Amino acid sequence: MKLETTIFVEPTPKARPRTTIRKGRVVTYTPRGTAHAENLIRDKAMELGIFFDAGVPLRVEATFYRPKPKSTPKRVALPVARPDWDNYGKLLTDALEKFVYPSDSAITTCTIRKRFGSPPRIELSIEPDYPSPTG
Repeated sequence: MKLETTIFVEPTPKARPRTTIRKGRVVTYTPRGTAHAENLIRDKAMELGIFFDAGVPLRVEATFYRPKPKSTPKRVALPVARPDWDNYGKLLTDALEKFVYPSDSAITTCTIRKRFGSPPRIELSIEPDYPSPTG
């Protein structure tokens, strides 16, 4: 079983939770942009109807394509500026937790790529990660 899909969404890094005081209480919330991106990712993945059971080691490959800013010199072929690759990966794996797999701790191999490309999108592949017979 393998989940493969392309999610047409502007890649968004996982933002840190925010804290505010409302009616005398401390409230922690997820920023709107992060919550929106997680919902779009989750909805697209759930359309495929694939769920990996607990205890199955997983291999995740994701490529995040974002538009190349006009200010970026032509000689720059890869997005070496912020946001960091791990913040993209964190948003993706958190969005899929409990909807595609029970816990993101099941991910044993992960490849994250940042690229320039149009349209903005996330190309995603998730499959069981079993060791090769040769070790």
